[in-house]
Amino acid sequence: MDSETTRDHELVARLRRLEAGSASVTPGFDYDQMLERHAAGIARARRGHVAARGAAVALLVVLVGASIWRLDDRVATPEVVAETFETDAPAQQPRIVRADTYMAVAALEDHIAGLDDALNYARASGGAADVARLERTRAELVASYTQLRYAERVSATF
Repeated sequence: MDSETTRDHELVARLRRLEAGSASVTPGFDYDQMLERHAAGIARARRGHVAARGAAVALLVVLVGASIWRLDDRVATPEVVAETFETDAPAQQPRIVRADTYMAVAALEDHIAGLDDALNYARASGGAADVARLERTRAELVASYTQLRYAERVSATF
């Protein structure tokens, strides 16, 4: 029986310590404070969304401004079409081209190059009639090439 009394006394002592410890601990917040924290979280999220929208709008304005700046730079200094096929410097190709006109220009350049080869062969072999005919054909193709390049430049500036 003595051991039962000791157990009871130990149990009672533990319960008193538990009761004394719990009386001093109060919850960190109540229901009203929970609602305030929730409202503060929603407000913080809204501020984050506003900041993200502001950054997106600023980025869009910068991109549009850069595009307009580059467009104005190209329009303000139009290049004069020159016959660059006879010089050593390669012609500067536009960054964005229309496929149909680009292919036409490339085909004309290839045809002119083929005529140049045929013209060199005709001059080396001594056929005067062939040389005259090839020079006339080459002159017509060069005129067409110049007109096509001019049309590309005009359409690119507008």
